[in-house]
Amino acid sequence: MSSFLTVDLRGEADWDPGRLVGSAFAWPAAAPVVPLRELVTTVRAGSIATAGSPVITPASLVARTGAIRRRSTKYQGKAFTVGTRGLRRGDVLVPPSPSGPAVLVGDRLNGALLSSRFIALRPLDPMLSRWIWAVLNSRAGQARRASLATGTTTASVKMPDLLEMGVPLPPLVEVQRLDGVLASIEAGTHREEEPSESTWWVTADLRLRDDWGMMLATPRPELLEDGEPLGSFVREMRPSRSTRSFEVPTELPGTLPVVDVSVLGGRPTRRWAAPQSTAVTLITPGDLLISRVGEYSYATVAQRPAVADPGIFVLRLHDQSQGPVLAHFLNGREGQTRRRMFLRGTTVPSLRRSDIERFPIPSEALEFEGDVDPDVGLADQLEQVLWTA
Repeated sequence: MSSFLTVDLRGEADWDPGRLVGSAFAWPAAAPVVPLRELVTTVRAGSIATAGSPVITPASLVARTGAIRRRSTKYQGKAFTVGTRGLRRGDVLVPPSPSGPAVLVGDRLNGALLSSRFIALRPLDPMLSRWIWAVLNSRAGQARRASLATGTTTASVKMPDLLEMGVPLPPLVEVQRLDGVLASIEAGTHREEEPSESTWWVTADLRLRDDWGMMLATPRPELLEDGEPLGSFVREMRPSRSTRSFEVPTELPGTLPVVDVSVLGGRPTRRWAAPQSTAVTLITPGDLLISRVGEYSYATVAQRPAVADPGIFVLRLHDQSQGPVLAHFLNGREGQTRRRMFLRGTTVPSLRRSDIERFPIPSEALEFEGDVDPDVGLADQLEQVLWTA
């Protein structure tokens, strides 16, 4: 989303954008605002990660859910260790990117290595750990961090600026009242991780095959035939068209949000378009949305009307009740493994319509009865709980 701010610079000692925007930022709460430095201390990285060690980096995190997708074995350098002499339960790690989710350290991360690119915060009052984690990950918290970000190619938030950032601090009784709900939301970020990158070899006779690229993309090519094609679940798959010629950067009456890959990944909407245009592909509640480009599916069941960007597939299912379990499988480790078998291109890998139609869904995926991915992303869940509860 784009926003605009008018500032009188005549009485300002400097024109630093972060300071000027910060002074005009208003949290959606009536609680007093306290600088983060008064609530936390910082922790220094005291370990060294060597090549091959699994390390959680900012790139390991999923923006929409806050989960750890996969640890990197390529990272080398200073790192935090979760343990008696390093990070401990209740510490909060903040990535440099303002849209990246903060991580709350818990027992599940004992012994883990985390990149020193995180800013490690240790709340002075352990009761505030989840509150600070939630505020930083809320939609308002992301916007406040974005106002502090510097850099042209890749915007990032520096530690001194983060520590000077004011955060709302209600009475402790209010923090305690919300702690159970926040604990439940944070527990939803605990997902099964994908295995770290590894090398493998395979011998295959390619002389009589025209899909040799897929055969060489995985040590388990038999997965291509394991399951029912995704196309058999789909009643209609409409092509998405570009909205660039008639979209607007702010929400106006009569417009709908444009859903692109970044929105599927958990970032806020930045574009809107009028649904009356014959060129748009409309999304209706219950549609299964899948990213066409990139390594990750970001599969999501639509909850409200929207307009589709060309970077996503819009699948209208025969049985909409199957949407959540299909999305859960596509976003999981096994689904991601199969997706990588179909990806084409090196600069911007992508899928074709025929790949989606052929994508194999194993029968056990439809029998899943556990918790599926939430309909609402982490930032929006916290926004609702923190400021409207």
